[in-house]
Amino acid sequence: MSSRPSAARAAASSTKTPEVGEAASRAERLVAAAALQISEHGLAAASARSVAATAGASASAINYNFGGIERLLSLAFEQGTARTAAWLEARRQELDALPRTPDGAVRALEHVVREWTLGARPLALLYQERRAVAPAHGGGPWTALWRDFWLATADDFGLDAAQGRLMQLFFESEGLYHLSAWSPALEGAVLRELADHFGAVWLGASPMPAIGALAQAERSAGALTYGTLTPAAARIAVAAAATAEAGLGGLTHRAVAARAGVTTGAVTHHFRTIEELTAGAIRGQVLALTPPDGEAGTRSVEDSRSREEFIATIRPHTLRDGPAGPALARRNLFLAAVRRPEQAACAAVIRFAHGGTTRRGLQGLLDLPPEVLSLRAAVLSRLLSAIWYATAADPAPVETRARLFEAISARAFVPEAG
Repeated sequence: MSSRPSAARAAASSTKTPEVGEAASRAERLVAAAALQISEHGLAAASARSVAATAGASASAINYNFGGIERLLSLAFEQGTARTAAWLEARRQELDALPRTPDGAVRALEHVVREWTLGARPLALLYQERRAVAPAHGGGPWTALWRDFWLATADDFGLDAAQGRLMQLFFESEGLYHLSAWSPALEGAVLRELADHFGAVWLGASPMPAIGALAQAERSAGALTYGTLTPAAARIAVAAAATAEAGLGGLTHRAVAARAGVTTGAVTHHFRTIEELTAGAIRGQVLALTPPDGEAGTRSVEDSRSREEFIATIRPHTLRDGPAGPALARRNLFLAAVRRPEQAACAAVIRFAHGGTTRRGLQGLLDLPPEVLSLRAAVLSRLLSAIWYATAADPAPVETRARLFEAISARAFVPEAG
């Protein structure tokens, strides 16, 4: 036992971006600088000139040491995978102290999400960028590392492999969205509330009462400013979604008005603030993929009249051979917003708009108090949206996605959390 604290500290220190200083070799400084640029600004901003300037080297040093910027950036991601392996070993040792029960597994899940998004934030951003720039590979070996960690953790806490994969799905979602720094105390309470509800429904953990954190966050962030949109508001929302494809920096009332072919006043009438416009853009991403009324076989989740119809409607979206369009656009917008402190409120809108469509689809199908219904929808949407990314590195991803979908839907309509 005496060796564990020092081992944990050593592993935890590996999550820090390596020093970009004279003590390191020039090649090491360049790799560290590349990782830092990607974490802080995204891959698109990691040019040869910016990386070299951060490393205190010339741009020609990149070609000399690596043959080009592409190899250097690839090495930055490879180094991130290795640093994560060391970080996970430290977390395994910390989790040994928890009770080996489903309740302990919930606390383990919450602990890892918090430590990853707060204590290892630069590494977490590097991981998310890796997934964003190569969605066809779902993160590759890095995602596989997390898969194996959650399978081993589930086994440690007496859970089966399917529950381990569900823990991975929850982590893949909250490991992204808990990077938000909008309201730390409230968002921390939301994480616990979501983890408790997930654990009670899908892991067999003890039911915990809803404390209203998610509902408060949704209201405070303005994520629920739209209900059922009028046709005029829906057209503007779709235009906002298209405008936001270039990034939140260009999402203005004037730009959306120009794209929608309406006046700026018409946009502000429906979406007064930039946060409300962001919420509208998120809804517009979904509306843009909604088929016209009356088109055969194309019912919306919100129009589900039975539990069977709800499951049948979400199945093809979840099991498609590629990341869903709205989910991909949403996570990319969130990543762009979360790196800029002045866009913290917009990042919160994106985070807490998650589950709105699912909640409207569940209304009338589940007899749950409003706050519990919101939790069910939020957790369900997070699990479903993470399936593709979490399984892309699997040997048989199609089969795994199908099994995970069945595991999620089997518990989606349990009447109580527990």
